[in-house]
Amino acid sequence: MAGSRPSVKVACTACHDRRVKCDRSEGVSCSNCRIARRHCGPIISRRGRIRKRKLPLIPTKGGFSSSAQENARNEHHPGSYASGPPNSHYPEEQQQEPCFPAQGPNGKTPYIGDSSNLNYLVQQFGNPFGGTTDIGPLEDRLQGAMLARLGKSTEQEIKRVHSNTNERLQQEGAFDLPPPEISEKLLNAYFFHSLASLPVIDRSRLLESINQGTASNLLLNAIYLASTIYCLDETIADAGFVSRYVASLTFYRRAKSLYDAGYENDAVATIQATFLMCYWWSGILEPKDPWYWLGISVGMAQALGMHQEKSYMRLSEKDRRIWRRLWWTIYAMDVNLSMLLDRPPRVQGRLYNVKPLAEDDFEQPTDSADQETFGETLNAANRFTINAVQLARIGIGVLIPTSRLAILVDQFYTIKFDEANSHSQDVCLNQISRWPSSLPAELQNVSMNSSPWAMITNLLYQEYQLLLHRSNPRFSHNTGPGTPTFEICTQMFHILEFVVANDLIYPAAASIVAPVLSILSIHIVNIYRGNAGIKMISENRARFCMVILEKLLDRFPVVASFYPIYEALLKRYAVDVPAYDEKTKTGPAVSETGHPSDGMAGLPVEECGAENIEESSSSLLQDHTSAIFPFPLPFGNLFEDFLLSSPPPES
Repeated sequence: MAGSRPSVKVACTACHDRRVKCDRSEGVSCSNCRIARRHCGPIISRRGRIRKRKLPLIPTKGGFSSSAQENARNEHHPGSYASGPPNSHYPEEQQQEPCFPAQGPNGKTPYIGDSSNLNYLVQQFGNPFGGTTDIGPLEDRLQGAMLARLGKSTEQEIKRVHSNTNERLQQEGAFDLPPPEISEKLLNAYFFHSLASLPVIDRSRLLESINQGTASNLLLNAIYLASTIYCLDETIADAGFVSRYVASLTFYRRAKSLYDAGYENDAVATIQATFLMCYWWSGILEPKDPWYWLGISVGMAQALGMHQEKSYMRLSEKDRRIWRRLWWTIYAMDVNLSMLLDRPPRVQGRLYNVKPLAEDDFEQPTDSADQETFGETLNAANRFTINAVQLARIGIGVLIPTSRLAILVDQFYTIKFDEANSHSQDVCLNQISRWPSSLPAELQNVSMNSSPWAMITNLLYQEYQLLLHRSNPRFSHNTGPGTPTFEICTQMFHILEFVVANDLIYPAAASIVAPVLSILSIHIVNIYRGNAGIKMISENRARFCMVILEKLLDRFPVVASFYPIYEALLKRYAVDVPAYDEKTKTGPAVSETGHPSDGMAGLPVEECGAENIEESSSSLLQDHTSAIFPFPLPFGNLFEDFLLSSPPPES
């Protein structure tokens, strides 16, 4: 038509986001933008900048050509991550980066329960905030719109409920914090023992928020809870607590009250806090156990999109690293607890595509005193965390970063194996058996002179093997000498001897609780089933495990629930159990320097049996300069059911 104005090839931003036809011309706004009275700006077109790749689709006599086969091998599989960023072969204009959840200008990320619909509406009608990530106006408008429709009387009642909730939290002491000097000691215990290998928090950002008085009370109480596992006895006493248990319970109840009241409006801080609340488990019948709190962390992390690479687009580089560390730590804990408790994992490997952890993702403290843990640099702790995550991915049957074989969780992994799907067990065991070869040489072979990281890494690896063997009927019914289960327990027992000989019971407390419980149950079964020789070996190792558990009773309340069960079973088979010493409830005495006056380090391994530990119990001291990777607490199938129902065998 003669009177029509020529259109341009580049659509405006609003029409492009809504995927509608745009009639914008050079210098003239499109009709859609004129009606909406908004700025009509062209998008930055990438047309012509991306070279189209030719796909060799012509098959040869033997099938596809070698080029086609190579493309098939390089094809991205769910649950795996190829080299380079995800979907890097797609044009940028086809990737829809989500608007919500978004980090606000104050650094907080609010939780949005239905971000899917909001993102869809923004894609169709444009961002009402002009591309900003400031979520504050949306929160205010949604809250105001809701209250306006509920009426004045309802609004006043809501305010009254909120006021009563805050008063109750004040009365319960939920906002109370320890004195600065006690807080500093608790934070140092957390930094040295937990953060180095469970890197869910950015240390510098946390300290900055504490100095500015803007730190999350929920997160602080969760950190203090984790600290009570490792801090010195004098710190517990100086804080005014009569025992370590009371200290842990106090910080747990404060954190729980703040969470239940919905007081924290930063979703990332809530994820971090609920993850750290996994340190608390008061007993076998407690429903709010580590599995409960970890489920909240996993659910909120997935709601924020931490499992999808596209959610990281709007974040700064520092926040991307924090999110990756948080996601992969949660993932590793989910896999570990699912295996320990015989429950299906919450994270499905085929549904995430986050870049694997790398050393660049870890924070490097500027203070040289903060760059060491276990007497080694933090790089060793970082590599341990990376290895632990890779092991978790193999354990769940997911592709490890260096492998080309994608094994999806719903195809090859189940919690309970039977004869029909025993191939799943073989695949997982084969993958795990090859994992140690990928470790550095110093981590592959463990001795009493090995680094603590090597001990904890191999203990975690052996525990994965034990859990997989124990859950398979082909192995679980025969646990005597010569069987894989017995050999694994022997390896774990030797590693525990090295841990004790190096005075690492308390620094590595959360890392050794579950392995001790696991192998102790096997030894009790062998005492029941085995001949005289096997019973003697199992009895000695069972006593050794009971001594370790007795030392950890005040740090993990649930151990106090398990302890009498094991004690009763051992006494049933005439096994002497070391008497519980009330003096060890709060741990051994410590010197002003925090080091033991008479330790067991340096003793030959064969001299570190249960008898020597009992005689030198006062020498086992927590080392406040150490760190561990805690996969804490529980596991299923503590002992075979027949041990409680059937009478002991006749001699």
